[in-house]
Amino acid sequence: MVGNSEQIHNQNAFSSLQNEFCLYPLSIVLPAKNEPKIDELIDEIKKELEKLNEPYEILIIDKSNDKTPEKAAAAGAKVFRQKSDGLGNAIKEGIMAAKGEVIIVMDADLSHDPKHIPDFLEKIKEFDIVVGSRKIPGGKTIGWNLKRKLISNTANFLANYLAGVKVPDATSGFRAYRKSIFAKVDLNKLSSKGFEFQIEVLYEALRKDFKVGVAPIIFQDRSFGKSKLSKKEILNFLKLCLKLLWRRNISECLDL
Repeated sequence: MVGNSEQIHNQNAFSSLQNEFCLYPLSIVLPAKNEPKIDELIDEIKKELEKLNEPYEILIIDKSNDKTPEKAAAAGAKVFRQKSDGLGNAIKEGIMAAKGEVIIVMDADLSHDPKHIPDFLEKIKEFDIVVGSRKIPGGKTIGWNLKRKLISNTANFLANYLAGVKVPDATSGFRAYRKSIFAKVDLNKLSSKGFEFQIEVLYEALRKDFKVGVAPIIFQDRSFGKSKLSKKEILNFLKLCLKLLWRRNISECLDL
């Protein structure tokens, strides 16, 4: 009985969304680099989306030098070889290639649970971007040590108070976007190439008065491989926050 009621809820969430926005297929974008369990993730996503009984596509933006693209293709995803470098560029390429009016971006290492997808689809009816937050009631992080928590909290502090991006868990990469916003938020004009893209795209969206909402997620740290967050990525993140602080100050001066 519980499973049936969940399925009805999921179908209603997507159907009402489709009617309201005249959707093309929903797109799931997964930036990937050497992800040995990519096929398992795709299977889990497909099981969740099949409950919706609506068309969708899964896109892999791949920068691997192992069997990741072959596994992803065999699991039924569309695989695109990443032309550029960096996480931010992978997301840009995925959004540009996506056919869906709603685009969900997820990590490819099983840290983002597909069971949250229906919540994003429900929430996106009210907002232009929905960010999966670990820092609101119902959200949490599993498996991080003190160092990772400190890095995350510091990054969100910088995003909030330097860049002015007042979004709980602004660094989260589990998101839903309405593709229509990118008619005004020009991806080609965003300078960020890596992890810092998560902040710059929110900054530009908020500056253009798009509505950003949050949905609670449970983040499970990867149980295999290693994090791709390097010291260079952290430095680039700090540089971006300082640049956005400067832009905010210039904008405020011009408004005086």
